[in-house]
Amino acid sequence: MLLREIYKNLDAIAPFEYQEEWDNSGLLIGDMDCDVERILVTLDVTDEVVEQAIQAHADLIISHHPLIFSPLSKINSEDFISKRVLKLANNNINYIAMHTNMDTTGLSDVANELLRLKKERAIEVNINQGNPLIGIGSIGKFINDNNDAVNITLREAVVRTKEAFGLNIVKVYGDLEQTVSEIAVCTGAGKSMIEECIKEKCDLLITGDITYHAALNAVSRGLCIIDASHYGTEIVFVDLIRAFFEMNFSGIKIIPTIQKEVGEFM
Repeated sequence: MLLREIYKNLDAIAPFEYQEEWDNSGLLIGDMDCDVERILVTLDVTDEVVEQAIQAHADLIISHHPLIFSPLSKINSEDFISKRVLKLANNNINYIAMHTNMDTTGLSDVANELLRLKKERAIEVNINQGNPLIGIGSIGKFINDNNDAVNITLREAVVRTKEAFGLNIVKVYGDLEQTVSEIAVCTGAGKSMIEECIKEKCDLLITGDITYHAALNAVSRGLCIIDASHYGTEIVFVDLIRAFFEMNFSGIKIIPTIQKEVGEFM
């Protein structure tokens, strides 16, 4: 399948126009007229992932986080980012990033489904789309098996979060016996969403990458937080893209990433 057809189909499920203005999603390396048979899907394009793609003879890498954020003035082996770019180009490996456009669509939907959250609006609405449901994150209510809205304790929300994302451990801030009703979810790093969550009178924010003082201040203002880690809330990206191709394009081989979470509790 031609890369431009793959790009067109990815754009249909997570329009690249939905990306934030500071983002760099899209085709970052490659030729739209290349033929693609083998795709490696990953959260990040690390040195290990680049080597995996080369060894697996991948034609394309699809990642969530863009390898290239800041402009590159040189492409050489002296800088770790441009060295990866050079390796991909030299091995004829195309590269597509799907970051905030996927946060706005697929990842948000999957997180809501896993957590059994009925979305009422985005946390940060995309001002270009004119739709309160389109944007980064979700605000809504937990639902039960009958699709009825339910209020639960923060302790129960922790259990729900760990089960949803397949995690053994999360970090929680707040009174575990407090009842939470209005729930916000932001996959990845959600510290910047705290003010909007407080403004919207949310009881709980489920996200990752929360710093100590940000959590301390949030709890003092009535917002509980479950930090399920950046990696933990977004690694579902790999399964999401893999399922999309397996269901729709039987001729494409999907190679799951070897990437693991950096850092661990010991």
